[in-house]
Amino acid sequence: MEETSNKKRVAIACQGGGSHTAFTAGVIKGLLRSGRLRSNELVGLSGTSGGAVCALLAWYHLLGDDAAGAAEALEAFWRDNSATAPHEQVVNNWLLWASNLQNFVTTPAVSPYYNPFS
Repeated sequence: MEETSNKKRVAIACQGGGSHTAFTAGVIKGLLRSGRLRSNELVGLSGTSGGAVCALLAWYHLLGDDAAGAAEALEAFWRDNSATAPHEQVVNNWLLWASNLQNFVTTPAVSPYYNPFS
């Protein structure tokens, strides 16, 4: 016979996409480090884009009941993948500037169907 639990069953969906992913990683790290998840039964973690990376890193360590390792893995992964070198920061800032340019000037729409080489 299965053991019944008074814990709430919780599944967490992690949003991706730039700052949403950073927020997701921070919230998951906070939940893991504070121990708030222990009072619930975590039955699943899922995500999209960067949120899926956060979910995978956390779930992998939680399978071994290592909440501290999950929090550290999240922090280490995003620290290692952040723009820290000067050339990375220049490219990052240029890409942000270029993507914001569409708010101020008309930018051409590029379609793969109007390719002169195909």
